[in-house]
Amino acid sequence: MTYFKYLYLFILCLLSCVFFAQSKSTNIKNINGKKYYIHKVEKGQSLYAIARLYNIDINSVLVENDDALDGLKNGQELKIPFESLLPKQTVLLDTVKYVYHKTEKGETVYGITKKFNIQETQLIHLNPQINNGLKEGVYLIVGEKKKSEPKKEIVKNKEVIESSRNSNTYNVLPGETLFSLSKKLNLSQDKLLEWNPEIKEGLKQGKLLHITPPLVTETTEIKPVSSLTVSETSNENNLNDTKLFNKTRKSSYSVGLMLPFKLVESEGINVEDLLKNKSSFPSTQSLALDFYFGFKKAVDSLITKDFDVEIHLFDVDERDSIKVEEICNTSEFKNLDVIFGPLYSGVFKLVSNNAKKSGTPVISPLTQQNKILYNNPYVSKVNPSQYTLIEGLADYCLDSLKSTSNIIIVNSTKKDIPYLQAFKSRYNESLTKKHHQGKDSIIEVKGISGVREAYNPTKKNVVVLLTNNQVYLQDFITQLYMISNKRDIVLMGFQSISSNDNLDQDYLNHLNFHFPAPNKVDLKDSTFMPLVKNYQSSYYTDPSEYFFHGFDIATYYLTQLKSEGPHIFLELDKKNWVGVSTAFKFYRPDYETGFENRAVYIYKYSNYQIQKLGWK
Repeated sequence: MTYFKYLYLFILCLLSCVFFAQSKSTNIKNINGKKYYIHKVEKGQSLYAIARLYNIDINSVLVENDDALDGLKNGQELKIPFESLLPKQTVLLDTVKYVYHKTEKGETVYGITKKFNIQETQLIHLNPQINNGLKEGVYLIVGEKKKSEPKKEIVKNKEVIESSRNSNTYNVLPGETLFSLSKKLNLSQDKLLEWNPEIKEGLKQGKLLHITPPLVTETTEIKPVSSLTVSETSNENNLNDTKLFNKTRKSSYSVGLMLPFKLVESEGINVEDLLKNKSSFPSTQSLALDFYFGFKKAVDSLITKDFDVEIHLFDVDERDSIKVEEICNTSEFKNLDVIFGPLYSGVFKLVSNNAKKSGTPVISPLTQQNKILYNNPYVSKVNPSQYTLIEGLADYCLDSLKSTSNIIIVNSTKKDIPYLQAFKSRYNESLTKKHHQGKDSIIEVKGISGVREAYNPTKKNVVVLLTNNQVYLQDFITQLYMISNKRDIVLMGFQSISSNDNLDQDYLNHLNFHFPAPNKVDLKDSTFMPLVKNYQSSYYTDPSEYFFHGFDIATYYLTQLKSEGPHIFLELDKKNWVGVSTAFKFYRPDYETGFENRAVYIYKYSNYQIQKLGWK
């Protein structure tokens, strides 16, 4: 664990540069024929942050400022050389101006020049550090990006719409969807379906659509989306959706990652004491770090010469809404292309409301509450709600245990009644659709005596216990175990049952306990092993589940962004995917609401192991 703890301190140093609004000094002097910035140290600045600000390595700063070895003081003046012998290129990459290549093991200067059709003298001029040798993992400038002509997409849309207005029809172009057409033509999807009922079966390239009703008055006017203003539309979300659809695909994206690193609190952590006492780091900081490590691992695997991601880290405390508001008002925040986090619901709404103004997608990695999705089509949440997990369990009961099972649901406490209703509603609704059976087929009982009475010896008896009340759980399951001898009983409930330390795990194994979960993590699974080994070699410990969360979330969203462009954040329900630990199956009820991931894994206890049965 030692390496991991010191790595944590390194990340704290790295983050320190994110939370200070810094700019290069304008005080420039020539000293002994050499040009320097004269930088005045601000309170809280670290040497790493200053070196990053000027895009040079720390050693170059220390060479010119011997007293900095003893620590920095507020107001201290440092000489920062204009040029560093060892440029820290990976800190600030000008991806707008230059094309970069990350060197691989065994590569040579000659090989790179041939690969990118660049003269060796030009490559050295752009990357003078390679005179000292070529190192693996270094970003080299291999060319300048050509300035593209301003895009005329909006003008084209206007021409298309004007042409369509004259003919009252529209010819569907490649890749267009009903949703994108409704924005381009400023027509509701309902109208398009009303005038073209055949497209309910799907929209095809070349299809000629009617874009006006049978009778059109001379005053009818269809405006291009570029001419709309907020005052001309009653639906602000439609305007925001248009903004996102009009964002073009880029080769470089700025991604915000909001995690609870809790830097101020962490400054009081004594690493030596933790190591001496073999203590663990606070759980919140460890969670944030592991999520970041997984996220960064995925980003590194996706970066190519045509796709770059610049991660902006923000230390976001769930209780500090003032600080979050300050972050949202910065130009750094407003220039983000997509935001991941905050992790919990505390300040998420504040972030998503500010991001909505510019049409910036915001992803919630861990929040279960669906209320964060309301009235914001740009929001998506990865963690299914408690009710979605319940519905997944109900679907499994019907699909896998068949309708011939005897389903007994336990009415445990008043607080849990909504859970019971959600399960019964889903199960009976699905049963009606599949078997055309309209009656309530679930037996609702009170306590263990009710289970005894409802037990049917000719069927598989499924006892559904939807409560998180640990005292009730322990007592009920103990009694259920005692009456289950030679009886066909399967217990189903929440995942929290399996984490009850006072409950004998033998009971759960004997009762074939089933539960729904939002993800899977089994370090023995072959799909996990490459990531696990990589993590262990880097941090000398095992990864937590949050490492895999970060990896899957970054992989899913950024892969879509890379291949489809920004508009994909409004079409997530068309892109199902199964990651290492998380599956993605998005749903949203309407176009004013965000997306919820409804992929649910089902597990059961079998032979004293937890077995994954699949996902719904």
